[in-house]
Amino acid sequence: MNIQRLYPFIFLLASPVIAADTDPGPYLQTAASYRIYGGELGDPTAPRPNDKKVAFSIEGPAARQIFDAIGPDQHDPCTEGSGMRVRRKDHEHLTCTLSDKNNYACSFGFDLVSGKSIGGSIC
Repeated sequence: MNIQRLYPFIFLLASPVIAADTDPGPYLQTAASYRIYGGELGDPTAPRPNDKKVAFSIEGPAARQIFDAIGPDQHDPCTEGSGMRVRRKDHEHLTCTLSDKNNYACSFGFDLVSGKSIGGSIC
């Protein structure tokens, strides 16, 4: 039998395997903390219609997955000498840490007026 005639059938048989490898899986639940505020994160005020932001913090397995995905570690003067590892992305708007006690945490935020990402934690 001519192998070229089998190519379409081989592709159809392999398609479920290929599709399974690209499936990211379901959404997973995680515990998160958040704060809606105005002003700056280090000096928050009550939110106002033209000044409203949100900061999120997540811990545990979700934070670990994000930490692992965004490496490598970066130098952080706020945690120097503490044994804490720090990783950042998006101009430091996404920050994840791994403490010396093996606790993972990530923080990030958004300006709810402009829609832009902002930091979710301070030093």
